[in-house]
Amino acid sequence: KALAPYHEKYGHYLLHIRPWREFFSLSKPDGDLQKRLQVNLSHYQINYAVVMLLNVVVAIVMNPKCLIMMCVVALIWVAFLKKNEDPNWDINIGGMIFGKTQRWAALSGVTAVVLLVFAGQILFTAAAFCAVLVLAHAILHPVPEIADITATNAEVEEMM
Repeated sequence: KALAPYHEKYGHYLLHIRPWREFFSLSKPDGDLQKRLQVNLSHYQINYAVVMLLNVVVAIVMNPKCLIMMCVVALIWVAFLKKNEDPNWDINIGGMIFGKTQRWAALSGVTAVVLLVFAGQILFTAAAFCAVLVLAHAILHPVPEIADITATNAEVEEMM
């Protein structure tokens, strides 16, 4: 129920996940590295996003300090989003009244700083590891069939 608006807005991306059995087939490149990179990065972009998300979640769960920090940040955001809907909630700092958008931007900035300070190394390491995995996969995966490539190019153009 709580995720329904996000599912409606972003759920169509999940329709573009390629079959995992197809995703995991690898072969030695035959001098076609650039073509493999271009086609596979486009063709499997949603699969790569899922791999990245899972990689970050595992990295967070494996580090108790990071997990606790993420839970605290999530609780703060839940409380903030409930309170921010109150039309009578005014924050006055130095004579300036902060509206809904300014409060949202301020908490986003504070959250970004907290994430960088307490989880930056973990998140950047997970992202770098995933980038290496994605590039290795894009090079080692054979170019998909022509019909699939045409469909992928049309889908990419639709998303943009």
